[in-house]
Amino acid sequence: MTELQNKIIQKVMQSNDEQLLDYLNKILSNESDKEIYKLSEFEKAIIAESQAEYQSGKMILNEDIISKNEAWLKE
Repeated sequence: MTELQNKIIQKVMQSNDEQLLDYLNKILSNESDKEIYKLSEFEKAIIAESQAEYQSGKMILNEDIISKNEAWLKE
């Protein structure tokens, strides 16, 4: 067994968090692949708004944001 596996096993064994253990169990048993995530109305609205902004050209390139942040940090 690898060191990472041992660390994970130790953490799981020490955990009393039912929600975390349930989540880990679902991940490890691939149950999460079978579930379909359903977006809330709020999430759907945000996605629609983002798509509309993108289609109308209201976007800023990631490189521009990084450059502005670096300039701001140098001030």
